[in-house]
Amino acid sequence: MRGLKKEILFRIVKILDMGYIVFIYFILGIALAKLSDIIFGIYDEKEEKKKSIIQLGAEIMLMIWSNIIIFYVARNVVQMIPSPFHNIAGFDHFRLKELGGSAILGVTYVYFQTNLKSKISDLHNRLK
Repeated sequence: MRGLKKEILFRIVKILDMGYIVFIYFILGIALAKLSDIIFGIYDEKEEKKKSIIQLGAEIMLMIWSNIIIFYVARNVVQMIPSPFHNIAGFDHFRLKELGGSAILGVTYVYFQTNLKSKISDLHNRLK
């Protein structure tokens, strides 16, 4: 019975740590998306219409390539952030698989990056 209580406590700590990581990735995703919008500029529909499909596609690819680099750096930074749940009930924060996965970061980042979404929508409409 004592081993079962320890296992349950371990699982609870693990779930709490997963929530902690998701929260960090979510906030970081929003912040980086807003920063990217500042760097890439505001979407100007009149200016975008002047661009060819090839130029628009190339800009989207450049933005996606930049996003991949940002994801890589952000994921490595998040992996170095200590957790308040580390060493509770024998839990090792740095062995958590979700720490290396940045799906939440990617989804949040792309969702809140208005310039990229507008360009992709424009390209989609042109290709119809």
